[in-house]
Amino acid sequence: MTGFLEAVLIILLVVAALGAIVVWAGLRLVRRTVALGRRRALEFRARLLPPGPRRDAAALRHQLAAELHAMQQAIAAAPPGARMFRADPVAVLAEATRIATRLDADLATIETFLDRARQRTALATVTPQVVQLIDSIYSARQTVLQTAALDRERDLSVLGSAVADEAASLRNYEQNRRDLTI
Repeated sequence: MTGFLEAVLIILLVVAALGAIVVWAGLRLVRRTVALGRRRALEFRARLLPPGPRRDAAALRHQLAAELHAMQQAIAAAPPGARMFRADPVAVLAEATRIATRLDADLATIETFLDRARQRTALATVTPQVVQLIDSIYSARQTVLQTAALDRERDLSVLGSAVADEAASLRNYEQNRRDLTI
């Protein structure tokens, strides 16, 4: 009877673990879908608005979201433990996300202003910061890609040297194998 209870307990634990994995994957898919929908909605909304500061703010929000998403993808594609020279890419992404969230909230607020003159004034204050953040994010992505390329170049060089050493050893062995005795 004890063996049966242990088997049932193990089966329940395995089912619970698999259920947790399925829930985690589902939540991840939902988050991705929501983020994609949000980016597309921002892009679509920016196109529908009449020209003016409200449209400019919506376009900046879309551009900021797109650049942040691209940085997340670049960092996700980087090898584990990758560094951007001395900076930790995950920490850089967290800081960029924190700043982008605040700027996005400011842009959303600017969009709600009824007075176009005040919208223009507020947008003139926030736009340089958004552009600076977008440029910083782009630079970080480029740095991650360049660092990964340099790391691969070094790894390929080491691999090429190892293969060349092995080939030289094989040639040496083939030329001198008759002279070798135990």
